[in-house]
Amino acid sequence: MFTPPASRRADIDWIRVAAFGLLILYHVGLVYAPWDWHVHSPHTFEILRYAALITNPWRLTLLFLVSGIALRLMSRKYLPGQVLKARLARLVPPFLFGVLVLVPPQAWIEAIEKGSFHDSLLAWWLGEFSLTGLRNGVPLNHLWFVLYIGVYSLIAVGLLALPRLMQFLQDGLEEALRGWRLLILPILYLALIRQLLFAHWGLSNHLTSDWYNHAMSLGVFGLGFLLALRDQVWRDFERLRWAFLAVMVTALPLLIALEAHPGGMAFAGSVKNSMFAIDQWATMGTVLGFASRHIRQADGPVLRYLTDAVFPCYLAHQTILVICAHLLKGANLSAGLEASLLVLATLGGSLAVYEVVKRINLIRPLWGLKPLARPGR
Repeated sequence: MFTPPASRRADIDWIRVAAFGLLILYHVGLVYAPWDWHVHSPHTFEILRYAALITNPWRLTLLFLVSGIALRLMSRKYLPGQVLKARLARLVPPFLFGVLVLVPPQAWIEAIEKGSFHDSLLAWWLGEFSLTGLRNGVPLNHLWFVLYIGVYSLIAVGLLALPRLMQFLQDGLEEALRGWRLLILPILYLALIRQLLFAHWGLSNHLTSDWYNHAMSLGVFGLGFLLALRDQVWRDFERLRWAFLAVMVTALPLLIALEAHPGGMAFAGSVKNSMFAIDQWATMGTVLGFASRHIRQADGPVLRYLTDAVFPCYLAHQTILVICAHLLKGANLSAGLEASLLVLATLGGSLAVYEVVKRINLIRPLWGLKPLARPGR
């Protein structure tokens, strides 16, 4: 039975926390993957090319979707100007701090390891933020996600300021995705944009040229934002959750087989691209349906802690990971021991950073945390 709306959606918070945790583990895996990343272990595993497909189609897409949902849930209580102010306060200081402080060690280590730079971190920083360096572009690394969420949030706030258009879009989407169309139509959209845009644009994480990513990520962000408060949509997610699951468990092995087989790119890649989209939306629908049914009200102190910690941990995790992976390269450890240490160091280090910064009011905004209220206020 569908659970009535509540003031807090614990299921969305749990999904966001789990997705960010999975992202951290995925980034550890990239240290061992058979393709280029910021830093690489001496150990490489070809099987990760296929194992990555377990999460690649939907991991970040789900984060964009729930980010849109979370923004809409938050915006119920505020005027558009207040929402804009809150989003800017939440995202701009961490983004600027991250670009200036958190990303440079990553980019410097990458340049050192790849032989394109041979001087100190300070020398790299001064060069990168000189006029010449700024003209050539500044590395964002994992902060591209923060930038995209910020830009998409501006678009969403613009919709809040246009209530008639907002109502029209919400009504139209709810009707278009009613019943089984909730399973089918998003797959058709995701398959179409992958077929038409991915081969040409790829995934660059560069805001001004990332058109496939925008079509996908802004699309699902907007979908979540527009439909977050529509009870009928959540009823359909819950009612169709087993159908989503059946499609998911069928699509994933087929997608892996298409990736492994030379014929996977037959018919201009349309079969593989379609299977990618099927797995992508079926997995997201499965997560949303089961979470809404079973953990919508599963709130508590653990979730409150993790919800508060997740953004600072995201900001810190990749810098910690890259530094640790670089330091461990010369230790001649086995792959299992090295990977275990990287997971522990990245997760533990990220939580340790959160425990420190949450206690220092002056720097809390730099890590996406609201300043603590002063005593007596």
